Amino acid sequence: MTALGRSAWEASVLVEGRATDMQTLDALRADPAIAVVDHLEDQLKELRAVLPSPDPELFDETPRWVHYPWRGSVVRILGPRSFRRLRLDRNRNKLTLQEQDRLREQTVGVVGLSAGSAVAQALVLDGLCGTLRLADFDAIELSNLNRVPGSLVDLGVNKAVVVARRLAELDPYLDLCVWPDGVRADTAAAFVDGLDVLVDECDSFDTKIGLRIEAAKRGVPVVMATSDRGLIDVERFDQDAATPFHGLFGDVRPERLATLSGREKILFALRLLGADRLSSRMGASLLEIDRSLTTWPQLGSEVMLGGAAVAAAVRRIGLGMSLKSGRSGVDIDDLLDGLVPPAGPVTASDRPADLGGPPDDPVGRVLYAASRAPSGGNSQPWSITADDHCLTVALAADFVPTAIDIRRRGTYVALGAALQNARIAAAAHGILGPVRWAGGDPGRVGEPFATLEFADGADPSLAARYDAMLARCTNRRPCDGTPLSETEIEALHAAARQEGGDIRVVEGAEDLAAVAEILAESDRIRYLTESLRREMVAELRWPASGGLESGIDVDALGLDDVERTMLEVALRNDVLDRLEEWDLGQGLGRITGERILHSAAVIAVTAPGPDPVDYMRAGMVTESVWICAQGLGLSVQPTSPVFLYAEDDDDLVRLRAPRVHAIYRLRSALGDVLGSKPGERYAILLRVGHGTPEPVRSTRRSDRVRRSS
Repeated sequence: MTALGRSAWEASVLVEGRATDMQTLDALRADPAIAVVDHLEDQLKELRAVLPSPDPELFDETPRWVHYPWRGSVVRILGPRSFRRLRLDRNRNKLTLQEQDRLREQTVGVVGLSAGSAVAQALVLDGLCGTLRLADFDAIELSNLNRVPGSLVDLGVNKAVVVARRLAELDPYLDLCVWPDGVRADTAAAFVDGLDVLVDECDSFDTKIGLRIEAAKRGVPVVMATSDRGLIDVERFDQDAATPFHGLFGDVRPERLATLSGREKILFALRLLGADRLSSRMGASLLEIDRSLTTWPQLGSEVMLGGAAVAAAVRRIGLGMSLKSGRSGVDIDDLLDGLVPPAGPVTASDRPADLGGPPDDPVGRVLYAASRAPSGGNSQPWSITADDHCLTVALAADFVPTAIDIRRRGTYVALGAALQNARIAAAAHGILGPVRWAGGDPGRVGEPFATLEFADGADPSLAARYDAMLARCTNRRPCDGTPLSETEIEALHAAARQEGGDIRVVEGAEDLAAVAEILAESDRIRYLTESLRREMVAELRWPASGGLESGIDVDALGLDDVERTMLEVALRNDVLDRLEEWDLGQGLGRITGERILHSAAVIAVTAPGPDPVDYMRAGMVTESVWICAQGLGLSVQPTSPVFLYAEDDDDLVRLRAPRVHAIYRLRSALGDVLGSKPGERYAILLRVGHGTPEPVRSTRRSDRVRRSS
């Protein structure tokens, strides 16, 4: 190795507070030729802003002073753990902290520091190794500065040294090993030994073959980028006993390649690059070598592209991701030739016609009112029929409940709401009669659940709610945070009592914050659980696609432009699967959490018992409270957690959610906020508030309600 001291490329790291290091630092600071750079407080400020907050021990880590002899500078920086945490923070979560730690254990070697300079830079920027070997025997010349990130002051300096200096200025804690004599036949084994990945960017064919022979012996994968049409080669000698260069050179030995003339090297270059794959400019240039060109051309931008491709391959190898032997390319020119205008924003089509206004006859109006009831996901799980004598509510034969609708309890709440609407309309039109509950096993698909008989009865308090009932809707838009008045709270309680029910009203910043946290985490679990997510996505309807007569119209979600755009990302399975893998996704419940925080209250409607009829009665109470809130000028949104209808552990298993222990904790926490009594169960949670504009109203299916003769 050339007699170059390590100080030619290695920074000296001085530990603050260590006596010998402080003596060295004092001498450096006393030297007027040394520039002192101290921005430690800015680094600590940045570290404190990192989310989630780093381990408190990182803030107590002893700072360091780094001396760069070639720069004539000494710089104060964070200690090694805190430095790495902050420097690579913006790599998350392209690389998680756990992945960063794993990659730090890698040792990578790069041979050839012209094109290899871009590779080395990319490796360090991404934090893909903890030890980096750099080999090149050549010095920087002016013609190298079209692709090597050096400068005029580096002319005449060894390329490996120039690159090492640049990398040391990025990360002084990186273990850099510089081979300024390059790699020869007698040193190839030593260079490859101990590597996790070898990157070949040298120009010498005999060195290329020699490196691969040694890599194959040791099971070290080799990656190489060629600066034409983004060509990249991967040879997984760690996985199979492959022939060097995929067998393109046959069994030719390094010593044979060492004797090649410039003209003879073209043969091997064309075998390597592929004569049919060369860009037209590279092909034309090869025919000009030794005539109008001294060697083949390289563009700095294409070298950088190769550096990115090699870094991606090294990352995959280091993380044990799928990567097989072979070659591929990223041809920027082909990509640019294929430019097409991006898809514009989706515009809403004409919305399907709703059921229209109520019919003229009283029975028709009752039937219409029943169809306007709320249901989970606007699923309309009912089959509602009416004749001149009665109205019957049953489960629709084709209805399939979702996983969170445990034992169809949410469905029964919806049926109860439909029955309550029918009672209100019947009272308003003077045909109110008694409700008859089905005997035996109510709730079976296709069987009558409840029947409202038509008579000449009257109930002024029910009739007075008719207009508010027809205006009732879900409003998911933000509220202004104004609290409920005592008069409003008492009116809501009275509406529940009128139907023989009970409610819990959660208000106040502290309790609302607790509910917001619980419901936001519930949303996160729903997004990250594949089966629950699939059902949630199936509920959504995009206006341009039509079919809005069931499900939830995306325009009715109350999202602003940013939230709606983010929803398109949040519904991608690959994105959610990645968040599930990382156990992240706190942002998935952000909208729900923020809506709760800015609401006036959250209302929990209790269910009087465990049977279907109990939940149907709770649905009648729910609709009474909702209509009351609508009449008070409040916006209302159902916002129930995934576990609401789980009455016991067996019910929780039905969710098929992997985070069952987290769900246990959430259920317990919600019970604490609501002040639940032992065995108490809930039919629905409603978010209420003031100050929201008119929402988009959901349409209804016409095939789920029928007038018979």
